[in-house]
Amino acid sequence: MVMPMKSKKSQSRHEPSPGLTEKQVERVAEIFRALAEPTRLRILRLLHDGPMAVGQLVDAMEARQANVSKQLGVLHGAGLVDRRREGMTVLYQISEPMIFELCALVCRKIHRDAERDASDFA
Repeated sequence: MVMPMKSKKSQSRHEPSPGLTEKQVERVAEIFRALAEPTRLRILRLLHDGPMAVGQLVDAMEARQANVSKQLGVLHGAGLVDRRREGMTVLYQISEPMIFELCALVCRKIHRDAERDASDFA
C-alpha cells in the first residue's frame, strides 16, 4: 500500500516519507543502519577502488577477520556490496555506487559544520 501524500502541516514527524510503503521505509532504515558503523564505512572506502578479498580487507584495515566478515555480511544484506567466488577466494565489490554520493553529501555537511565552528572561535 502506498502512503498518500499529506500537506506539510498535517504530516506528522513520525510518518514515513510520502509515496513510500512501510516496507520501503524499513528498507531505507536498513541502509542507514548499515552505514552507521565506522568499520563498514572503512570497508566501503576500500572497495571504492575495486573488488577485494576478505584477507586483503583485513590486512588493509589491520582488523580481525571475523569482524570484517561480519561487517561484510551486514553490507551484503543491505544490498551495498556483492560477492563472487574466484577459485578459493571470495571477492567483494560495491553493488550500489550511489552510496558514495550519499557519503559525499554527509562529508560536505561535516566540512560546513567544521568551518562554521572554526569561525565561531576566530
